[in-house]
Amino acid sequence: MGEYGDPRGLGQRLMESAPVVAVYESRLWRRNPIVQAFLGIAFDDELECIARAARVDEASRVLDLACGPGIYARPFARRLPRGRVVGLDLSPPMLAHAQRRRRAEGLVNLDLVRGSALDLPFTAACFDVVNCCGALHLFPDVPRALGEVCRVLVAGGRFTTAVFRAGDGPRDRVAVHMRRRLFGIHSFTSADLDRQLGEAGFDDFQVLHERGLWMLAVAVKRGMPRKDAPNGFSANSD
Repeated sequence: MGEYGDPRGLGQRLMESAPVVAVYESRLWRRNPIVQAFLGIAFDDELECIARAARVDEASRVLDLACGPGIYARPFARRLPRGRVVGLDLSPPMLAHAQRRRRAEGLVNLDLVRGSALDLPFTAACFDVVNCCGALHLFPDVPRALGEVCRVLVAGGRFTTAVFRAGDGPRDRVAVHMRRRLFGIHSFTSADLDRQLGEAGFDDFQVLHERGLWMLAVAVKRGMPRKDAPNGFSANSD
């Protein structure tokens, strides 16, 4: 799922390329048994885990950040017939694919927006949930992106994410360095992700999955929930 802003790492550029877009949801990529073995979890299990942790069924306004082809955004929209889902990505090929799938599936409650994770085009406190799975590690400025996520969430809103995991052994540290140097991919320990989320304004950090190369987590924006938060997103779904 492509990111946002320069300089883009190789990993980010690959996620924005037409060949990756074409196979992203297939058994050649996210549903590939080999990929799932490296991540330690099957995609459908990941989706269900994230949806439960985000409490998507209870939300009315959901942002899928770096939505790619809509692999999360479309299932979320199906779960929210009376709610609204916004998928945001910088990559035109990803958004074009998501748009075709949105129309084919008749998802009138899904809006797709081109924009940057580092400068979200939404008013403050306009989403109940922000999900960012498979992209946070590609952002060139993770603290800034997390700050933007916190800004657009209502108090008590939930943030879910899936990121590359940093192991503790010597070989793990070499792998982390090489991913960063060659592909521009950040890797996180649970303590590091907890710290960065805390600095951005989140509490109640919880690891949902931590195995292989992959970590799933959820956190909650500080403050009491507000029922009168404005519906401040503006999206073009044509």
